[in-house]
Amino acid sequence: GETDFVIDHFHLLQGWAPVLFAALYVTTGFVLAPPPGGVYLSGPALFTKKNSTMGILKKFCKEDANLTDTSLLDRDCTHRKDITIGGVVHGTNTSKFWDTVFSAAKQGAIDMGIELKFDRFKTPESNEILYEEMAANILSLCKSGVNGLFVTLPDDVVVDAVRNCKELYPNVQIMSINAGYGESKELNLIHHIGMVEKDAGYQAGEKMGDMATFDKALCLNQDPGLNVFNDRC
Repeated sequence: GETDFVIDHFHLLQGWAPVLFAALYVTTGFVLAPPPGGVYLSGPALFTKKNSTMGILKKFCKEDANLTDTSLLDRDCTHRKDITIGGVVHGTNTSKFWDTVFSAAKQGAIDMGIELKFDRFKTPESNEILYEEMAANILSLCKSGVNGLFVTLPDDVVVDAVRNCKELYPNVQIMSINAGYGESKELNLIHHIGMVEKDAGYQAGEKMGDMATFDKALCLNQDPGLNVFNDRC
């Protein structure tokens, strides 16, 4: 008989992820924050003929895959040079914090050999204007046919734009970064890269409690109206 499915590790990740993590550590000196339990899970996962490792390998092009045996590779593949990824975040051109994010995204695109559409907004008169610009840019990128999109989710206007993109252009894979962990889960995006703001605020409070005795603590909100800072404080 034939096996219909197996439960196993996603072992492609077990080979790829440690190389990526190690390279990031060597070049930056930083590591990713450990997940709950301290394990980056690569399983268990359900594998069938459609999503087996052999099937995944066939998606690589010979020019992009450094494999000794290229007989597994499919001619009908997507070259990395033909991949376009878009980015829309609330970090404006006057925010030093976002300098690193934009520089890292550009370097990542160079390393992967893909095209990146990631424009930085000028600082608007209000956050409401910024969020409307973000929403318009998200829908414009989705309509243009990008292969993937990463976004921050600082406001409901932006969340609605992402929801519309998923409904109108289901082939565009979307993930979130920085702001909007809860909203990302509700939208069922493929990933969120950031931190849980409430956990960050709680740990800061614990640390202050260990360091000194005081009756009142202040949490500075450098961007009033941004939900993530409300959660953190």
